[in-house]
Order: sequence, then structure tokens, then C-alpha cells
Amino acid sequence: MGRSSNKFLIWAVVILLATNLSMGISFWYHKHQDKEFLEQIEETSIEVPAQRRTRFFREQLNLRQDQMNTFRDLNREFNRNAWEITHQLESLRVEMVRELGKKNPSDKELKSISEKIGELHTRLKEETISYYLKMKAVCDEQQQEKLNEIFISMLKQNEDVQLPQQGRKRLNSE
Repeated sequence: MGRSSNKFLIWAVVILLATNLSMGISFWYHKHQDKEFLEQIEETSIEVPAQRRTRFFREQLNLRQDQMNTFRDLNREFNRNAWEITHQLESLRVEMVRELGKKNPSDKELKSISEKIGELHTRLKEETISYYLKMKAVCDEQQQEKLNEIFISMLKQNEDVQLPQQGRKRLNSE
């Protein structure tokens, strides 16, 4: 090996070291930023009651009567759709537990159940997004900012929008 080969290897090591160091610093910086953002969200955590959601939004957003009527309709539609999905999820969870409890559970059946659960979770998120966007469209700019704070807090707390219990014990979601 000649001198030029050694210089090349030294420069390659220096460049790789510098690249790794900069990636490590970048990773740390972004992780720190995400942590600060999550802490900021926790500080502004807002508890949204599941039973009286429309009244809560009226008070928090200072809704006019016409906005209240729209929010009430949107809330009813969301609850109806979300409850249907939630009941399907509960049924699939029971089915999954039964399959797991069998002497020889079927991997194929368990995979099918988990895929259905994933599809329903996607539908529930899509319902939540639609609900939020429809409410946002009714709000003025200041109300939209407050609505965004509320939704960030709600989704941070439980990653699902809370539904009214209707006298039933709620099963925890995955």
C-alpha cells in the first residue's frame, strides 16, 4: 500500500466519522424538539367530556346558536358512525381472544382478524378526521385555533375521541 492509499483511507474515516457525528447530533436535536412539543401539549391538556361534547364545544368555542345546531348534528352523526365501528372492533376483539384460547389457534384466522381490526381503526380515524374538518368549516379563525388545541389534546390523551358510555363499561382500545 502506498502513501496515497493511506491518505485516502484516513480521509474516508474522517468523512465517515463527521457524517456519523452530524447524523447523531441531528437525531438528538429532532428527538429533543419532539419531546418539547409533547410537553407543551401536555401542559395545555384539555379534558373533553364524552357525554356533553356539544355543550363543551359551545362553552370552549363560544359558539353561536346556528353553529350549535350544526355541531349537534355533526356530533350525532359522528357518534352513530363511531359507535358502529367501535362495536365491530369489540366483536373482533372477542373473536380474536376466542381464537387465541383454542388449543391450536389458526395463524391465518388471527391474521385475518387483525387485518379487519386495522381496517376498522383506519375507518374510525377517517370518521374523526371528517368530524373535525366539518366542525372546523363552521368555525371562525379564532374558534378554529381553539378547536385545534382541543383536538390535539384529545388525541394525545387517548389517541381516540371519547364516545359517550351509555351506561356501558368501555373496553380499552388497542
